[in-house]
Amino acid sequence: MVSEPSTPETALPADVSSFVGRHSDLESIRRLFSSARMVTLVGIGGVGKTRLALRAADEMRRAFPDGVCLAELASLTEPDLLPHAVLDALRIRERPEVDAAVALDEHVRDRRMLLVLDNCEHLVDAVAALVGRLLRSAPDLKVLATSRHALRIAGEHLYPVLPLRVPDPDGPSEDGTALDYSAVALFRDRATAAMPGFAITADNEAAIVRLCRRLEGIPLAIELAAARLRVLTLPELANRLDDRFELLREGIRDLPDRHRTLGALIDWSHDLCTPAEQLLWARASVFAGGFAVDALEAVCTDDLLPPAVLLDTLAGLVDKSVVSREEHGGQVRFRMLETIREYGQARLAESGEGPSLARRHRDWFADLVNTATRQWAGPRQVDWAVRLQLDHADIRLALEYSMTRPGEVATGLRIAAQPWFWSATDHLNEARVWLDRGLAQLSEPSHEHAWALATRAYIAAFRGDDAALHEMPERARDMALDLGDQPALALANHVIGFRRALGHGEIRSAIPLFTEAMRQYDKTGMAAQYHDAAVVELATTYALLHEFDNAMELADDLFERCRSKGERWNLSYAMWLRALISLLKKENPHRAEETLLEVLRIKRVFRDTLGLALTLEVLAWATAAKGEAERAGVLVGGTDRIWRTIGSRHLQGKRAHYEALARASVGDSCYEAARARGGELGVDELLRYALPEATGGTAPPPPPTRLTRRERQVAELVAEGMSNRQIAEELVISRRTAEGHVEKVLAKLGFTARTQIAIWIARNPAGDR
Repeated sequence: MVSEPSTPETALPADVSSFVGRHSDLESIRRLFSSARMVTLVGIGGVGKTRLALRAADEMRRAFPDGVCLAELASLTEPDLLPHAVLDALRIRERPEVDAAVALDEHVRDRRMLLVLDNCEHLVDAVAALVGRLLRSAPDLKVLATSRHALRIAGEHLYPVLPLRVPDPDGPSEDGTALDYSAVALFRDRATAAMPGFAITADNEAAIVRLCRRLEGIPLAIELAAARLRVLTLPELANRLDDRFELLREGIRDLPDRHRTLGALIDWSHDLCTPAEQLLWARASVFAGGFAVDALEAVCTDDLLPPAVLLDTLAGLVDKSVVSREEHGGQVRFRMLETIREYGQARLAESGEGPSLARRHRDWFADLVNTATRQWAGPRQVDWAVRLQLDHADIRLALEYSMTRPGEVATGLRIAAQPWFWSATDHLNEARVWLDRGLAQLSEPSHEHAWALATRAYIAAFRGDDAALHEMPERARDMALDLGDQPALALANHVIGFRRALGHGEIRSAIPLFTEAMRQYDKTGMAAQYHDAAVVELATTYALLHEFDNAMELADDLFERCRSKGERWNLSYAMWLRALISLLKKENPHRAEETLLEVLRIKRVFRDTLGLALTLEVLAWATAAKGEAERAGVLVGGTDRIWRTIGSRHLQGKRAHYEALARASVGDSCYEAARARGGELGVDELLRYALPEATGGTAPPPPPTRLTRRERQVAELVAEGMSNRQIAEELVISRRTAEGHVEKVLAKLGFTARTQIAIWIARNPAGDR
């Protein structure tokens, strides 16, 4: 989906297994947040910090009307990209003229939201600096972090996450009471998943209690042990654990007990693996995020681990709970818990294979991006869009490898200098980071140097970065001419033409530059998306010059070519062009609207923010031309919000005519009110509003009630019959604050009794939240 989540429900992953124990921890965290703004869950690896944080965040959703969002940081290796990673998690469109950290400040400043930062220990300094800044700029923001170390910032409240409760080894143990302890309950739950029909009985209860004591209540250790029941009986499992810990006690005495316990369990899980499984475990740890089978085969197989045994070996790791299976967008992928991955990385380092695996990993993802480039304009386009999103963490890791190893920067730039890739995945600001890092290391002319300069300028054109747009294209063109590099020359001409089409110079002078670039793309066999992008920009230029026949010829040709190839991305731009031309020719706006709604349905598949903005912009015009003035105002307001995230506006000179139509129809005040309502809509909400099947009609959103979102929440809880104390607990605020909100609600609505609030809520179900 191209849009940012507008509700907390889309921001947290669903539990894939049941949540056991920790209820007192959840209550304690809720109480902490009633007064604290920053809570860090600290504890050893495998103790369950992430699961606890996610469950706590989920249970506190209603306290945060602007959302709850998770940023997973385990795979992030570059501290400078931390703000970009958080922006990514929040699905915020970065503004090119604003530093990423500043963009975060602006986004959260007036929002009442919870940000969950998971696995911060390797980025403690960067996380501390960013969180400190965000908390200072956003008085209603709260942050929940997980880390093995404290962040040590002002206002941080540490909450130690301890292992689950186990029966006291020195105390009496009554039969039938084992399940009162959360460690035993977790073992029962996971053992049942591993071996359906498993139950705790009078015969096995003592062995399970002894086993959980051995494991010291560490959730990951318990889960790993329970998975062994697929191949061992319970007595065999307990006996082997006894042997493991006796050996440990005689060995590594300088480690804390719980670190030794978890290490021993993972050691033991490792020992129970076949040699092939052990090898795959270590090698698969090279992946930063989840991985697909084709990537695993390319990076991890060789004579020691042949491709023919890979699937069986992977299945063995899944059976042993070392690797988990997931599905995303119809694609099967696999993932390791971070503690398991770290263990594998340590084994990989011991083997001496680390550098060669990192190189193979980089080469695979460089080839992946190149293959996607070749196949993008074809029937697999949607699959590629999903795949590139899922593999983004590993593409980042490949770029990091290339930018930090001597002699590898050219390969990094071949990955980074793909403008279509960054546009289709909505990471244009991140592209600037990598391109600037790579270009800073180059001094000699080369294809990669010229191509990266042109790409950097092209991205600048989309993002309103005038400084780069005016300096770099000529440098790229001159370098390409000196090198005789026709592909780089084509891109440079294309970018210079685009700059002029945007109004930086005589617009008509863009036409021969686009035409020459298209000819050069075809001559050099460049991927079709480069030629097609130039077609879209040339056709738009003709349309703005009112040379409609030329514009329509290009649009129709592009439409037919894309349809014949099964290409959807530029097909949607061809359809957009047809609607734009029709409107500018003052033809039937109803037909233009139908076309634009179909374009929106296509674009929802891609994260193409610019394409969405262009489509919604022209849809607003069509709506105004149809006489639906208030709806046009809502669409204009919502589109302006998207334009602000992009950092530049396109086609704005043509909007005035359609706004004048709308204002003349309903008056300035009504139009401005509709526009203001649209400005409050997130992208998801705007798409639901724009598409008739999602909205169930075309009426604009109702005006806001007299209550703020917080007051509306309090009123709803009053209507549910909650006391002030219960409201305080539900919304993670103090009782005094809850009482104040209730008094304000009564005063604003002119009521004297709580029952009146309940009646009002029943009669006003669509109030602003």
